[in-house]
Amino acid sequence: MNREPGKLRTSLVARMLTPGGVIAIGIVLWAGVVALCSWIVYQSYGDAIDLAEQSSRNLLLAIERDLERTFNSYNLSLQAVINGAQRSAIMTLPADLRNAILFDNSAKARYFDGIVLLDAQGTVIADSSAAEAPAAVDGSSRRAYLAHKEDPRLDFWMGPPRRSLQVPDVTEITISRRVSARDGSFAGVVIGTINVDYFRSLLDGLDFKRSGSAAIVMADGSLLARAPYNQAIVGRNFRLNPIFQKLLHKQSSPFWGTNGIDGVTRLHVFRRIKDLPIIVDIAPAESDILADWKGRSLLIGALGLLFSLFVLPTSFLFSRELRRRRTSETELRRQAHLDPLTGLDNRGTFDRSLQKACALSSRTESPVSLLFFDLDKFKAYNDTYGHQAGDDVLKKTTMAARVVLQRSTDHFARYGGEEFVAILEATDDMQAFAVAELVRVSIENLGIEHTGSPAGVVTVSIGVACVQGSGATPEIIIGMADEALYDAKAAGRNCVRRFSGANRTIKA
Repeated sequence: MNREPGKLRTSLVARMLTPGGVIAIGIVLWAGVVALCSWIVYQSYGDAIDLAEQSSRNLLLAIERDLERTFNSYNLSLQAVINGAQRSAIMTLPADLRNAILFDNSAKARYFDGIVLLDAQGTVIADSSAAEAPAAVDGSSRRAYLAHKEDPRLDFWMGPPRRSLQVPDVTEITISRRVSARDGSFAGVVIGTINVDYFRSLLDGLDFKRSGSAAIVMADGSLLARAPYNQAIVGRNFRLNPIFQKLLHKQSSPFWGTNGIDGVTRLHVFRRIKDLPIIVDIAPAESDILADWKGRSLLIGALGLLFSLFVLPTSFLFSRELRRRRTSETELRRQAHLDPLTGLDNRGTFDRSLQKACALSSRTESPVSLLFFDLDKFKAYNDTYGHQAGDDVLKKTTMAARVVLQRSTDHFARYGGEEFVAILEATDDMQAFAVAELVRVSIENLGIEHTGSPAGVVTVSIGVACVQGSGATPEIIIGMADEALYDAKAAGRNCVRRFSGANRTIKA
């Protein structure tokens, strides 16, 4: 039970250490490293985007809180004026005392340029910038007054940026609230102005790297502030700008967009300020967000490339070396089983093949035959023509025999010196005799000169033996074939003889 996992591991290791297995492992390693590098690069990309988005949201939160705190302060100033306007005791006081009471909170608010109070007819009845009672100035044409008068439900209104009428080169926005009589009817409007430098101050000092930007824009498309600062576009309406349309209609952020002002692609993270017609947009540039990521990606890519340049060639080189070694080992094993001169099976291989053939015959009751060859007068041939010529004769004669012994189950081997053997499986003695005769004729027909032979050419004597069933043992059949070969030689050589057991006993 415990041996099976061990065998499985051994088999797996053996497969891995093949030439194909080494290449496969190299490719898998390469693919794994490429996948890992790709995953790291992809994750790093997502992390860079997430970090930029989170940083932008933190800035948005800080700006939103400042806006809410500031506008609450401005709203308190307007509410104080409304409360005073609704009290006749205050409104009948001398102008300087009344203004001190009405506009006390506004004096403390930075960037709050001034407040005016209009009655139901649009006439200015109080002005924070005038110490005395103001002249009867008609403000009925002002947009804030008209907005509240036309819409009884409108309590707060915020107007787009415009040039200040009192201070040159100052851009301001208007905020206003409705003044209602005790019965709820329209009693006038309180109007305040805020310097847009306040919105610029919210963006000053923020780090947007090289190409990032931020913008505070009103819901109607009017630009209140932008970083990097550009005085020329403050107050311009971008209602038709594609980026603004997304800011206005998208329900969530972020989104990618290319600004028409400078053509830079940015990640826009925005927030609509609660209860205010203001949208704040923080937009780090794509190039800035991905600058570090690109550097890391190039480094990871370079390392992955170096790994690939090392692993793949090494795998192929190692595979080639394994293939060469296996080829060498195969050749060594082949040579260990073969006769180096003739290329036939050697004696050891013959012994194993005969053992298997006899075992098969015992199991299946099929006949197995053995041919025993001996070149006639071969010693005399070597003495006459030399050993080199003798080696050449051995090669030529065995090649001629091979032409006859072509079956895949035939085993042809060198037994020793000029003796050869052939195992013929599933072949009876008559069939084996016919094959042996063909071999003898093929060798004789080579016509190799041999003056020491009665035939004048190289010839062969062959003994044939056949066994079957339980009597099929290597010792018995070899002895029988050897006896038959002796008979062939005794008969004058250059002939084939079958074993006859009439007057011989072969002992196992």
